[in-house]
Amino acid sequence: MYLDIFFKVLGGLGLFLYGMENMSKGMQKMAGERLKKILAMLTTNRFMAIGMGVFVTALVQSSSVSTVMTIGFVNASLLTLKQALGVILGANIGTTITGWILVLKIGIYGLPMAGAAAISTMFFTSEKARTRAMAIMGLGLIFFGLELMSDGLKPLRSLPEFVSLFHAFTANTYFGVLKAAAVGALLTAVVQSSSATLGITITLAVQGLIDYPTAVALVLGENVGTTITALLASLNATANAKRAAYAHTIINIVGVLWATTIFRFYLGFLEHILDPDNNLTAAIATAHTMFNILNVCLFIPFIGYLADFLCKVVKSDSPIAKERVTHLDILMADTPSVVVEQTQKEILIMGTHIKDIFTKLDNVLAGREKIDNQVGKIEKLEDTLDLFQKEISDVNFHILSKTLDYTNAEDTRENLQTCDEYETVSDYLLRIAKTMKKMQDNGIELSEYKRATLNELHNNVEELFDDINRAYELRDRDLFMATIKKCNFIKEEYKRARAEHLEHVSENIMPAMLSTGYMDILNNYRRIKDHLYNIVEVFAKIN
Repeated sequence: MYLDIFFKVLGGLGLFLYGMENMSKGMQKMAGERLKKILAMLTTNRFMAIGMGVFVTALVQSSSVSTVMTIGFVNASLLTLKQALGVILGANIGTTITGWILVLKIGIYGLPMAGAAAISTMFFTSEKARTRAMAIMGLGLIFFGLELMSDGLKPLRSLPEFVSLFHAFTANTYFGVLKAAAVGALLTAVVQSSSATLGITITLAVQGLIDYPTAVALVLGENVGTTITALLASLNATANAKRAAYAHTIINIVGVLWATTIFRFYLGFLEHILDPDNNLTAAIATAHTMFNILNVCLFIPFIGYLADFLCKVVKSDSPIAKERVTHLDILMADTPSVVVEQTQKEILIMGTHIKDIFTKLDNVLAGREKIDNQVGKIEKLEDTLDLFQKEISDVNFHILSKTLDYTNAEDTRENLQTCDEYETVSDYLLRIAKTMKKMQDNGIELSEYKRATLNELHNNVEELFDDINRAYELRDRDLFMATIKKCNFIKEEYKRARAEHLEHVSENIMPAMLSTGYMDILNNYRRIKDHLYNIVEVFAKIN
């Protein structure tokens, strides 16, 4: 009998957790476009930040996901600490939606719901329809998992040893309340899902193994246990991200302290809202929701003070620590649509840096600047672009390892290709600058004709880059197609300049460094054109 109970409870918990993961992933994919707009809405207004926290958590059905995502945004400097605290407060309210989903008494329909949704994915061709089916399948597995756990725990009511074990955690005294809250916190920290422990709590209460006050105390503790995910995520993060994670823990611990201190009054307040004798599941969900709403109301006036306190307690990052050049962070990977959107912005910033390099070389070729005044600046820009490529690649390859929908996966691959090609373009521009510097250091001057040829080639390649960068910004296939003509023109221009130079070499004796240096510069511009054309092939779908 014990083995049967163990298997049912373990199987039920496994299905519940798998269902939560599937529903959460499905909801995240469906909410992708909305999540892209959320950052723009997060102003310094704390009420707007709280509202966004509620909204995001309700969408993705996981406070851990939204909190870790928020810490990722802070780590990437997309959010300030005060904005993050508002989002975290909102996430605490948003996560209570899960409790109300569990209130729906449709456990017996969970298995057919999951089965029908799973079978339907075999016939759906639309990515959007398959995503919806995945979310419904997750919801079905949640209810079926709860039903299995409930059936598995039912026999325990007749076993005296188990009844006495659960009675050891009865919240009939202050220390009993603290003990039950600690058990809830510990269980949630181990399972890494407050939704799962909430489901277990409701199941135990419905089967009569724990009473209503004990269930409420367990729920209070679960709010503390769920903060472990954010704390783990912040271990290698910036000081501000650590502060956000610590704030999440402080907010929930303080909340539990005041709630346990006035526990009897809190229970009386809850019973005025909903009588547990009439609907125990809804009463537990109410306790979860009301605690978080009251706790948020308590902390709203103190967000600024809490941020200031954490800034004093948690030391700022060392000035020696290398700052990130992008607003991307690995902790944002749970929201791929946001990563895709932010990556495009970062690549456009790369484009701005490359344009700056083009301008500096243009000034040299036009005779307005000496190359030795510019080569150091170009080298610094190229080093920055190397960092852009590394940070963009790290985050985007990470999200590619996840289950992405077709659109996000395609956008990610296109972004990675563009990022790599842009960085390579900057490498060749730096080589051109260094070749010019080497020639200048050795007293070798280009003739007016060769300088004019290079200047013309440079301007055409720069115009090609501008057009491709604009097409990438707009994701416009027609604009990409229009650049093919310019690519072909540059190719012919290179061939003509190369042929002229080789013919001139055969007729006249010239310094070897002049000949090889000039050819190197020509070849580097051709290679830049080739790498830009690679981007055109990706977006114009040229095979």
